[in-house]
Amino acid sequence: MAFIVVLQLLLYFNLCLMDESREKNERHGSKRLLLNDPDAINNRLNNLEKSLQQQQATILQQQARISQQETTIHQLVQSNPQAASVYAIIVYFSTKKGYAAGQEYYYTTNRFGGPSNMLCLPKDPELSNRTGSSSSRLYGTEFEGNNFAPGSANEDVPCALCRSSNTSSSVMIPGRKSCYSGWKRDYLGILASNCYSCKASSYICVDMNPEFIAGGERSNDNNLLYATSMKCGSLPCPPYHNDLEVYCVICSK
Repeated sequence: MAFIVVLQLLLYFNLCLMDESREKNERHGSKRLLLNDPDAINNRLNNLEKSLQQQQATILQQQARISQQETTIHQLVQSNPQAASVYAIIVYFSTKKGYAAGQEYYYTTNRFGGPSNMLCLPKDPELSNRTGSSSSRLYGTEFEGNNFAPGSANEDVPCALCRSSNTSSSVMIPGRKSCYSGWKRDYLGILASNCYSCKASSYICVDMNPEFIAGGERSNDNNLLYATSMKCGSLPCPPYHNDLEVYCVICSK
């Protein structure tokens, strides 16, 4: 008799546990149904659409503001050309960071030529290991007289190489064999010019691997190119070095 009572109690507890488990499953099932509720999905879509519209409105406002600023800048540049310097981006900078260089000033009759242009040499040159020609020299530049500023006489001249930020650029950098960050090297070369006793010419960057015109081996002594070398003095050494050839590199952006 007692055994039958125990079995009935166990059966009762099992039924209670089954009912409790069924209620939990029903509750969880109702929650899953809520996650898939069409109203909840529509609310989320509506919120996303509102957020997207707000973002689009913000973008349109920013575009209108940028357009207005560009118009204002254009008007300022037109009314004041000096304002265009705002667009200048410095490649390598002036005071004590670049050296103005060119042909030596000479008044004797056998030195009336040579390059006619000036160069802006960087402060961090990459030097060659070969001796250049003595007929083409690159000298540092100094101010002659005090016309430029009080006390400017004999002061060495710094320089800067800049580019416009709203146009494409191609520059020749003397004294370097690699381009600065953000620039692409088009070719590497050696700086050259006519001789200082020749007619005036310009410094040019001759490709390190030049090509030749067929049949042109004969010496005609017409226009001549000499590998340019450096000359210390107003041109500081270091970082430069006396009598070495001068690398040059053509860089584009």
